[in-house]
Amino acid sequence: MIRPISLALALLGTTSTALAEDEQPWLLGNWGGQRSALAEKGVEFEIVATTDVLANVSGGIDQEVETPTTFDLAVNIDTAAAGWWSNGTLRVYLLGTTGGDTNTHVGALQVASNIEAPDTVKLYEAWYEHKFFGEKLSILLGLHDLNSEFYVTDLSGVFLNSSFGNGQEVAQVGPSIFPTTAMAARVKFSPTENTYIMGAVYDGVPGDPNDPYGTHVEFNDGDGVLTIGEVGVTGGAGRYFKLAFGGWHQTEFDNMITGLRNDNHGFYTVGEVDLWRQEDGRGLGVFGQLGFAEEDRNQTDLYAGGGFNWTGPCACRPADIFGVAVAYAGNGDDFLSANPGAFTDGETLLEVTYAVAVTPWLLVQPDLQYFFDPGTDPAIDDALVIGARFQIAL
Repeated sequence: MIRPISLALALLGTTSTALAEDEQPWLLGNWGGQRSALAEKGVEFEIVATTDVLANVSGGIDQEVETPTTFDLAVNIDTAAAGWWSNGTLRVYLLGTTGGDTNTHVGALQVASNIEAPDTVKLYEAWYEHKFFGEKLSILLGLHDLNSEFYVTDLSGVFLNSSFGNGQEVAQVGPSIFPTTAMAARVKFSPTENTYIMGAVYDGVPGDPNDPYGTHVEFNDGDGVLTIGEVGVTGGAGRYFKLAFGGWHQTEFDNMITGLRNDNHGFYTVGEVDLWRQEDGRGLGVFGQLGFAEEDRNQTDLYAGGGFNWTGPCACRPADIFGVAVAYAGNGDDFLSANPGAFTDGETLLEVTYAVAVTPWLLVQPDLQYFFDPGTDPAIDDALVIGARFQIAL
């Protein structure tokens, strides 16, 4: 799933030496100019606190309010600006998670809050990237969030539901995504400014499944590896767009239908395009996601999602974002045949959201989600979740 820290930085601003102190996009300000001074030396901080206040008000398992919360502290170091060596980037990202899980009251496959996680503090990312040949080739090594680069669209990042990051057909196999990442080696080649080919190999089991607390980097027998590759084209002259195709393979996987241990694979495509966009950032864009996993060993063999993202629906609020999106996670025929009458064909999600940059450092985002056939369990009624996200850039 897409980490919400990226949306906070996009809406609330980024490091800038040009802004006045009272316009800085951080609650704690520019530390008397120290943040800008560090940025000039290649050291940039991202410190964001996020809380979702979400209530399942109808249907689902029961009606309750939960407040999943994350604290993100990420440091990026440009090795050239730091005076070390050229073409390098070092990233260290600490993640704290707390609060209850809304999905315990909904029972959905596609989780209402993409920041739900056990109460803990962990090292979420720690990687080094080096670029070669005029930045056409890059190699990255370390703890890495797969969804930060693969299977991602910018326009879907405003939504709270987990499916608008990785689709459910990938999320169900436990890849290196929030809240636990795995060691990885990633290679990316950009033959032109608007095209790329990238691939990565991840440890097949992120962290320790038996201990979700703290940081665990383990390489155990039977973990296997998850490999993923993606090729894409982007455009930005006049109208931004992205179209990408990818595929993934696991060498070891617990078959969800037979219980046997075997390999697993799937493929996906994502796309997005600006229908119109003004120089001030106001505009309307649409995105789509489509993914498939092997039917004979996965519950969800088909995922489809899409929606629109409208920035500045009112000229008086040019930074606000209004979005509507729909996602579907479908059960495969083999899974349904192995569990006759126990599940419906699939789960459909509708999300409506509105993100408001109240101040340069505070985001308030009312949100509504409706789940049709949550969990694909016929015993669970359709569920309505309402609430809001609160995000502060510290």
